[in-house]
Amino acid sequence: MRVIFVRHGETVFNIESRYQGHLDAELSELGRLQSQRVAERLKTEPIAAVYSSDLSRAGDTAQAIADFHSLKVQIDESLRECAFGEWEGLSVKEIAQKYPDLYQNYLKDSVTYRAPEGERLESVQARVTQMVRRIEKRHPNDTVVIVTHGGPIRAFFCHALGAPLQTFRKINLANCSITTFSRDRDGNWFLEVLNDSRHLEGLEAAPESGSPPLERDTAF
Repeated sequence: MRVIFVRHGETVFNIESRYQGHLDAELSELGRLQSQRVAERLKTEPIAAVYSSDLSRAGDTAQAIADFHSLKVQIDESLRECAFGEWEGLSVKEIAQKYPDLYQNYLKDSVTYRAPEGERLESVQARVTQMVRRIEKRHPNDTVVIVTHGGPIRAFFCHALGAPLQTFRKINLANCSITTFSRDRDGNWFLEVLNDSRHLEGLEAAPESGSPPLERDTAF
């Protein structure tokens, strides 16, 4: 089995460095261009199925990919981003001002600390890993695309490579980047590609709507 993970395209919340979590932020103009680029990049892949988070930023990105293969996007909420509770909709600057001690602890140790009413990373890892297992049962010898969010991809990375969950904060994933894993007959996962964004070259200068970027938390 081969799994091609794609992080969703850029949203206005990404531009403003706001925590999205389960909020259904839409793709920005640049995000839609990124989605078309990644879809074109993957059009020659032998893709058997396209799965997506139920949030529109992932679903719209997935639809662009599925259209090239005449496939229906299969939606599953277990592929959602981590829930950030009271931090959802707030910018990094606002969170740092309102929750100074908690936020600094969270940046240092996101496994122990989390947003008030937020989801634990262990839960994110468990649900995305279980979803991949279900997909594997349906497509044991196929290539599938999973369009999701930064948190779930990083959490699965840690699971697949046997790395501590704290490692996910050291992994950079660009919007609409490609990260690919394959699994052998013995059940071992192998990382083939990480954060490949060559298909996005030339889009960096595309006009962005909204205010200039604030301080960013690059983990999500």
